[in-house]
This record gives sequence, C-alpha cells and structure tokens, in this order.
Amino acid sequence: MGLAVAPETAETSRVELPSHVADLLGRTRRQGTIVAVLGASNDRSKFGNIIVRDLVRKGFSVRPINPHASEVCGLPCHPTLAAAGRIHIADFVVPPEVSRRIVSDLKGSEADVLWFQPGSFDAEVVALARTKVPLVVAGPCIMVEAE
Repeated sequence: MGLAVAPETAETSRVELPSHVADLLGRTRRQGTIVAVLGASNDRSKFGNIIVRDLVRKGFSVRPINPHASEVCGLPCHPTLAAAGRIHIADFVVPPEVSRRIVSDLKGSEADVLWFQPGSFDAEVVALARTKVPLVVAGPCIMVEAE
C-alpha cells in the first residue's frame, strides 16, 4: 500500500507523491477529480472552509462533509463520507480522534486515497487507514501539493 509522509515542515514543503495521487492533483485532470473534505466548515477562518474554497477555485469537484451543516461554501454538504458517493480523495481536516472514528467505519470502497492534513492524524490513524485503502497521504497540505 502506498504511503507518503512529509517531514515535520509539511505545511510548506512539497513531497514526492505516488504517481496516481499526483495525477489526480494534476491540472489536466482536476475537473474530473472528486475530493471530499471531512471537517468542511462555514467559518471562513477554519481550514475546513479555506481548503474547500481553494480546491473549488483550482477546479476540483468538492463534496463537503459535515454532519452539522446542509451547505458549505454554497455546495451541498453530506453528513458522512459514505453519503457523498464515490470519490477519489478523502481529505481529513478533523482532529485525530475524529479521523480514527471515521476511518474505523470505512468499508474501503468510499475513496481511492485517504489524505490527512497536518494535525488530523497520528501513527494509529495512519496504520488503520493503510488497512482500508491502497493510498494514504499523511502530512502534506493538499493546497500546497495541488498548486
């Protein structure tokens, strides 16, 4: 199973991603790439909102995930990852304990890639994620990698 883990300075440095992930983020493929943002928020100061806006601006199809919102950034919000339908990348912007709970419930067919933003994972979350999907990215910021 593929794994990309960034150095401690993940927020500002780029890492070498598996080719499938790099293809999903590539400029020519963006419109067809569906990214679910777990922890999407209507609070413009939170990363769950900043990431949604950034990915939409860059041309990705974004599906916000938040059980407490019906809409985020003008997009329909889904209560769970399973409710969002098939996606390519599940981007986690939630605390590690929430990531752990969500990943535990996954069947493995919901997403091709589980992407954990800085602060959304620990070693246990990453180990669990690797049992669910073929590709796990832990540490790099999706906004930086999708430049």
